[in-house]
Amino acid sequence: MKQPLTVKALQQHIKAIDFQPDKQYEVALKLFEEVGELSVEMRKAHQYGLSAKRKQAIMYELYDVLHYVTHIANLYQIDLEEAIIEKDKINAIRYHEREGLPHD
Repeated sequence: MKQPLTVKALQQHIKAIDFQPDKQYEVALKLFEEVGELSVEMRKAHQYGLSAKRKQAIMYELYDVLHYVTHIANLYQIDLEEAIIEKDKINAIRYHEREGLPHD
């Protein structure tokens, strides 16, 4: 049976396949490029409607953005699961929202 994907597993996978500790600037540029590509696909969906093809393009661009965000976290030795939990707690207080994300 397949195990659910976790942030930690994704972070480990990206570190194994794409870790370039001496390329912080280049990785940041790739993130900006991918955010731009995502915004183009979102604009197309807004202008022309969300077809199955556009939805898939948005899905792929979201992964690319997530890949480079995760790569940057790896470069700076940041545990993304920990960052998500901590920042969600801060936001819940700041914006008077519900409890933070459920976690162990």
